[in-house]
Amino acid sequence: MELMRLPNELLDNIIEFTLPQGFENVALTCKRMYARSTPFIERHHELRSRFGSFEYYLRPRGLSLMSASDLIMLIATEPVVARYIRTATFEIDSLFLRRERPKSVPSIDNGGAVVEMFANSAYLKQAGLDWKEYYTIFEDDVKERRYSQHGATFLLTLLPHVEKLILPRSWKPNDMTNKLLDTIVCMAKRSRCLSSASLTSVARFEASLSLGTEERFDLSWAGPFLALPSMQSFHGPSCLALRDDPRSLIDSHHIAETLRAAHLMSCCMDEVGITSFLKHTPHLKTLRYWHCTKIDSPVQDWDICSFINAIKCEAGSHLTELSVTIRELHGSIIPGKVSMCGFQRLTTLEYPLELVICNITTAAGHTSTPSKPLVSSAIDPFVSDLIPTSVAKLSLVSQGTDHHENALNALFRQFHAVKKIQLSALQEIHISCPDHADDAYKRQCDKIVTDSEDTGVVVLLKPFPSSHRFLWNGEP
Repeated sequence: MELMRLPNELLDNIIEFTLPQGFENVALTCKRMYARSTPFIERHHELRSRFGSFEYYLRPRGLSLMSASDLIMLIATEPVVARYIRTATFEIDSLFLRRERPKSVPSIDNGGAVVEMFANSAYLKQAGLDWKEYYTIFEDDVKERRYSQHGATFLLTLLPHVEKLILPRSWKPNDMTNKLLDTIVCMAKRSRCLSSASLTSVARFEASLSLGTEERFDLSWAGPFLALPSMQSFHGPSCLALRDDPRSLIDSHHIAETLRAAHLMSCCMDEVGITSFLKHTPHLKTLRYWHCTKIDSPVQDWDICSFINAIKCEAGSHLTELSVTIRELHGSIIPGKVSMCGFQRLTTLEYPLELVICNITTAAGHTSTPSKPLVSSAIDPFVSDLIPTSVAKLSLVSQGTDHHENALNALFRQFHAVKKIQLSALQEIHISCPDHADDAYKRQCDKIVTDSEDTGVVVLLKPFPSSHRFLWNGEP
């Protein structure tokens, strides 16, 4: 074997270069390689334990890693560190800077490993950015003890093996960092088979805001990340995408070809926003959306019918799991009618009973409490509009008030016949039945349980509207 003829010094260099992915395989090649690898084993385990799943932390005696600048400086002096990071949780970037002074970065004139890293960055060069101008802004941020968007974005050029990426809470892109991020994505897509390209392996991406009404993450900020070549799952709390705020919509050149699951929690989006998102996710299988009115949102009311109809138009041919619920609504539900007949492959479906009330109101001439069935035949078009024939698992979310017993009655009044003719795939139904629900609603829930006993459908009553727990694709 030609490799074994090399001197020990060269073998040691080769072994060090294989850290971390190929190290163990190389060490087991033969006795000589194992002997040469032994001095690296302890360091290998230490780096994997410390950086495999990385998040910023505060430690005494100058051992803290509190911000992007700290990690950049560490990687500049120990490049192998970057190759060990598989889960990059950057959520609390710079959160502790007021409690402890950050490590200073050298000036351009003083030079050093960090300055050389910026000066030699292929990403800055490809993006057409002046590295000195970029570094100066980064250096000023560090001196002023503030979060650095320039530092946080540059750090993303250094992570070839990250599989899960969580952005900083303070993420606020600007023109310069957007150019760099677009270059990172472009190079990752061109160099998918090359292990040296940063972010090539990212399969799960998360924003890290809270679910509060005051939080906002423009969905357009997620666009570049969703276009990464290995992206599978997106968790986006507090995303905003509205017709009246064009800057919040995803840019047209970011196509998420590989994205399969999107979990949009406590978000504020209208039919234009969700259409924009789905146009850029052509192979999405799972969509979960919790609506929440944001404090600074120009829109307080929500047209849930148009929202779901937009999902049907853009993704009805390929979605298999869909959840649309209401977390917090400051305005009103805009009247309308939904039709889910265009969902061809949906197997799991969740929505609020407010949606059923919308269809009742439209069908009954704007009265929300019809006194007689809307149809008398076994083929019930009212049910067809609300439950696609392919659905196996159905979840209905409600507080049990506002005459929602009428919604349940409209769906299940001819359940035996409808199940046999229209909903043969249906196996499981979850219905909210909280303790504070109206008595009429509780009675209707109990009736559905009784009526379903000989249909082959399991009906589960849930004590809290948020307690419905299907196993959704893309969840941890």
